[in-house]
Amino acid sequence: MVHVTTPPPTNPSRSDIIWLAGPRFIGVLFNWALLGILTTQIYIYYLNFPKDRRLNKVLVCLVYLLDWAQTCSATYDAFQWFVWEWGNVPALYDLYSTFLNVPIFSSVIAAIVQIFFGWRIWKFSESRIIFALVTILALLQLGGGIAVGVLLWQDSSEVSRSNGLVWAVGIRLAGSGFVDTVIAISMTYFLVRSKSQAMGSMNNVVTRLIRLTIETGTVTAIAAIVDLVFFLKEHNGLHQVSGVILCKLYSNTLLVLYNNRILIREREHIHYVSDGSGTLGPFQPARHGLGGLTSTPTKEEWTRSTDIESVPLGELGRKSSTMVDAERQ
Repeated sequence: MVHVTTPPPTNPSRSDIIWLAGPRFIGVLFNWALLGILTTQIYIYYLNFPKDRRLNKVLVCLVYLLDWAQTCSATYDAFQWFVWEWGNVPALYDLYSTFLNVPIFSSVIAAIVQIFFGWRIWKFSESRIIFALVTILALLQLGGGIAVGVLLWQDSSEVSRSNGLVWAVGIRLAGSGFVDTVIAISMTYFLVRSKSQAMGSMNNVVTRLIRLTIETGTVTAIAAIVDLVFFLKEHNGLHQVSGVILCKLYSNTLLVLYNNRILIREREHIHYVSDGSGTLGPFQPARHGLGGLTSTPTKEEWTRSTDIESVPLGELGRKSSTMVDAERQ
């Protein structure tokens, strides 16, 4: 049960109602659309990586369940505004379960994904300082999200703008944007540094990872900053468009990273077997043995070969050199 203490405006204008209800409606639509995209990515992940690490599977499943809970909570709010309380304008200013689905669920999912990216940076660069910094910032924004949820539960009104709420929202959203920026810059720096050591197809792999890191980090950081700006500057529902879908952006970012290994496997690690006469034999992927190209790898072997998140960046050059040497034999 929510506790509304700040009363809504007595005579809201038609424009006020439109700018309050419209963004919420659009936000819920985008929320369901992104959940559909996430579901498709989950299906692709389990279809292509059935032998993936158990920890990865648990992480993907946990994020997916949290996203379903968040979407159900947001849909409950939409029913309150547009179905059960249809025509009751003051009800549009009640936030119902928004205290749960926007700040808390979004912050929890964001923290999980951010800490995971920090762990990848640690595995890539062997830099514990960056991992510790990312973890601290992720937990900081999580604390801000929990504080926002508590404050909204106590005063579940759209017009509430107490100093404590403003500070909590600032910590949550500015913290998310900052940690996403740190992750993107750190990953890009270490990948660019390793790119000079990578050779052959591994160079293309690193280039693709750099582009993917910048794109995903930019999307989540911009969404968090836009949410914060709209919350502080516009006293309407505009901030809820990005606010209600922020967790879906983080979840889809995580699955894009996992499923990116499919493209790496198919485009960057496929070579052809020589028939011994100087011409290419059957067009099939082959693995490298000590004496050159040998037998055809299994799907599980391809999965392990593209699980480069566990490979330190310093070894990319050595791995790529080995691959080039094998191709020359």
